[in-house]
Amino acid sequence: MATIATISSSPSHPSRTDAVLDYVTKRLISHGHEVTPIVLRDLSTEPLLRGRADDPGIASAVEVLEAADAVVVTTPVYKAAYSGLLKVFLDLLPQYALKGKTVLPLATGGTPAHVLAIDYALRPVLTSLGAGAIGQGWFVLSSHIRLYDGGGLLLDPAASVPVYQVTEAFLATVEGNQPVESAPVQIAAVEAVRARPEDPEAAPLLADLVVEYSTRYGLTNQNTQLTEVPASDFHAERGGAFVLLRHGGETVAGGAIRRYDDQTAEVKRMWTSHVHRRQGLGRRVLAELEAAAIDLGYRRLYLTTGPRQPEAAALYLAVGFEPQFDVDADPESIGPLPFTKELSVALKVAS
Repeated sequence: MATIATISSSPSHPSRTDAVLDYVTKRLISHGHEVTPIVLRDLSTEPLLRGRADDPGIASAVEVLEAADAVVVTTPVYKAAYSGLLKVFLDLLPQYALKGKTVLPLATGGTPAHVLAIDYALRPVLTSLGAGAIGQGWFVLSSHIRLYDGGGLLLDPAASVPVYQVTEAFLATVEGNQPVESAPVQIAAVEAVRARPEDPEAAPLLADLVVEYSTRYGLTNQNTQLTEVPASDFHAERGGAFVLLRHGGETVAGGAIRRYDDQTAEVKRMWTSHVHRRQGLGRRVLAELEAAAIDLGYRRLYLTTGPRQPEAAALYLAVGFEPQFDVDADPESIGPLPFTKELSVALKVAS
């Protein structure tokens, strides 16, 4: 386990920059690492601006940085450069404060014109502070970040995929592994496996769902922790099934069903790896779950998806699920969105 310091340099709260950092932090924690935040706007303004490194708050932040094995630096971009808060803090650091540390830089901004701010403004400063390895980093457009009242973040796929990739590469370096390049999935080579939630192959699916749900809905409860139903509900002897799609030794997608009533199976735990989305894997998982439901004697499928999962809702509509709600209403005003599908209809279509 590594100790990772995160630096938030946004002067405002809530902020899109902090929302992206919160998402990355959840991924770091899901890998078992300890994360210690440094929030620059919470430091005393006068000593920060006067360069008083002996101020207790500043000294404590520097100690956190010194004790860390790796660092995530986040900043909004103003006037084509990183924030002034980050500038004054970095100026206070000892000459080689980042010596030997792996650093992941992330930035947010309102225009693609600022996309090079990481490489041309921030990276040279991190190098001068002795950073051992500086990850690729990523610039996230503000328009790709949607914040919800009361917490919650939805990243556009144009942002979520690269942020996931640079975070995984950063983690690989921290953990002493070689970053893995995920090749496009060859659908014909994908294997469907009946498994159990307790199987090691299911771990990536379940861990990623926890991060995804808690990020999108901004809170921790039994649903975001996947404890709202017991794992045994997905065992065959309880009328359930747990399906994984495997490709080249990697779990790339999956889903499950559980007994809802004598005639109905409920779909749960639908997931596709970030780097393998939009390749038809979700459709394949649902087809496998339909087959499993028929094997178990069910006649229909039922599911709910959250109002902040538009890609999931679009998938269910595309494969013939019937919405049990007003599709013209604001999803946030509805809550969980219910869908049903008669399996006899699916069989007729297939034939």
